[in-house]
Amino acid sequence: MRSLGVGAVLLAACLVVATPAYGQRSKTMLGLSAGATLTDLEGGLVNTSSRWGFTGGAFGIFRTSRNSMVGLEVNYSQKGGKDLARLDYIEIPFVVGAIIPTDNDRINFNYYTGISLAFKVSCSVEDGVVFVNCNDVNSTEWAWPIGLGMAIRSENGNMIGLDARYSLGISDAFKSSIARNRSWQFRLYYGFAVGS
Repeated sequence: MRSLGVGAVLLAACLVVATPAYGQRSKTMLGLSAGATLTDLEGGLVNTSSRWGFTGGAFGIFRTSRNSMVGLEVNYSQKGGKDLARLDYIEIPFVVGAIIPTDNDRINFNYYTGISLAFKVSCSVEDGVVFVNCNDVNSTEWAWPIGLGMAIRSENGNMIGLDARYSLGISDAFKSSIARNRSWQFRLYYGFAVGS
């Protein structure tokens, strides 16, 4: 937990450092992402093994400066735990991040965090599980996403990138249990520049 605090302080420092005006390329990007999730449920008497799933969606990013950005996403994401339940959500993460541009801003590395609200869209409980049912799953979930990414930008400002994110549930997945979703998300994304 101490390392998360140090990371948050470094992110805040990067966001407030004065940077040159960022005007050479479009500050706004829209795009699509797709990838895999590796999730489990943990808390109270629940501690499942990890299960693989899918994630994909759309995003918008606004570069507030050469070294900072804010973003909003809408993603379909499969969560839950192996041998217990599969829980599918529509997630809406809001993120803020620090950008480290290299090679004349052609290659960017970024670090971000934020808050995510998710809405349950489906649930399936594994055969033989008797202490959990889909009516017991909360309809919403709050999570804390923390991620790292790398993107390559083309001459016209479009980008392709890779992203790895850990999303820690900060609200309970079930009404009768303190188990929470923990999710690794590995994504490939493509964004295109909007405006000037």
